[in-house]
Amino acid sequence: MHIFNHGKYKSLHAQSVGELAQIRQQVLSDNEFRPTYHLAPDTGLLNDPNGLIFDGENYHIFYQWFPYAALHGMKHWQHVITADFQHFRYAEPLIPDQLFESHGCYSGGAILWQDQIIAFYTGNTRNEQQQRIPHQNIAIFSKSGKLLEKRCLLNQAPVGYSEHVRDPKPFISTEGKIRFILGAQRQNGTGTALLYEMPDLDSTPQLLGELTLTQFNNQGVFMWECPDLFQLADKSVFIWSPQGKPREEHYFQNNYHATYALGVLQDKTFHTEHIDELDYGFDFYAPQSVYQGKGIFYGWVGLPDLTYPTDRYQWHSMLSLPRQLTLQQGKLYQKPIAQLYAQLHPIQQFSIQEAQIIDRLDTAYLTFTPQNQNFTMTFFSNSAQHQLVISYHNGLFSLDRTQTKQTALMQEFGTLRHCEITELYKVEIFFDRSVVEIFLNDGEKAMTSRFFIEQRKNQISSSRPIMVSVAQLPAISIK
Repeated sequence: MHIFNHGKYKSLHAQSVGELAQIRQQVLSDNEFRPTYHLAPDTGLLNDPNGLIFDGENYHIFYQWFPYAALHGMKHWQHVITADFQHFRYAEPLIPDQLFESHGCYSGGAILWQDQIIAFYTGNTRNEQQQRIPHQNIAIFSKSGKLLEKRCLLNQAPVGYSEHVRDPKPFISTEGKIRFILGAQRQNGTGTALLYEMPDLDSTPQLLGELTLTQFNNQGVFMWECPDLFQLADKSVFIWSPQGKPREEHYFQNNYHATYALGVLQDKTFHTEHIDELDYGFDFYAPQSVYQGKGIFYGWVGLPDLTYPTDRYQWHSMLSLPRQLTLQQGKLYQKPIAQLYAQLHPIQQFSIQEAQIIDRLDTAYLTFTPQNQNFTMTFFSNSAQHQLVISYHNGLFSLDRTQTKQTALMQEFGTLRHCEITELYKVEIFFDRSVVEIFLNDGEKAMTSRFFIEQRKNQISSSRPIMVSVAQLPAISIK
């Protein structure tokens, strides 16, 4: 075992006595923005969901984690287990302590193989000249959450590709072989994904070639991150995060994006029938499906290269609510899983127009039926006149966080997000203190965003009378 401790490349093995407890006290001093029913880091920075798997009894949820500060330092995999998405317990994390992961454990996925959890991940390493050399590794966990073994499968990028080859997501082929899809950048600076295959864990993975994705305009895209290939009912689904996609007025509005293709996979060619973004909000990236999860997935409520007001408390980001994917009308629909809806209580009705106080609005679930009519709805207020605004006008749903607390990097990419939706008949909103997840038309579209309003008054107003149903989700517990 190696104990790495070089600036921000510091592993958990290098912590001093009481160091994390002291950081934890800073985190707990945030009494405004910490979520109650979203998974967030005890300390430091959270990003991509990793290694999501249902082992037959429990769900294992890993995520990228730097424990020491709200910045992208040496990445670990934090590890929690749950049976009901309400009660969680910590299990053994993935800590970088081998030479093939000397600068962090980057993202990846997991499969169940011979009754053990096999997590595939990229080991970030750098040589003496500080050149990155990606290693593709596996970590073997028991179903109880204990780390049993880890080893390197591939110790360099394949010929023709840059140092940016990462994020292996494994699956089992119809022939019973292990395959994984890997995000990559070609030597010419364009993004793609690679397919590898191995008959068993003792074999060296063989490169099958690139995934050919029809109907996707790859112009400007320099990297495909976090690729995920799986079946949903009778369709193949490919989810990935293309970096460099040019921003448009109503599409690809962020600096980085989460995208899906729906179609049929034949050999290495994905015949696309529909392409869309998974989320139209300000903060959503690197989604991953749960292996054997029947369409359940998580996303990172955040984006690369962003800062948030909560960074000063030494915590950064959270995971989205677990969401259920379904196929409807040739598209992917998504909503929070049924277990969460079953926990909603009590359901109260409010007729909203003039400003009205609603107790615990900042941790509430709201739903209403706008009947495809225009409206503007305003949430919260404070002495700085901060507020969060949603609106629907002539087929365009908008989220406006202009009048909220933001960092300079948040403002750099604009304060409005839009979603085209021809007919709007249902709106659902989940507030959790500094995050909002919005679902339109039972999951036809989604918008996920952070927002920051200090010392907020829990009030709501509307440009026209609307009947709103309001309920609460219980706080999750983690031990």
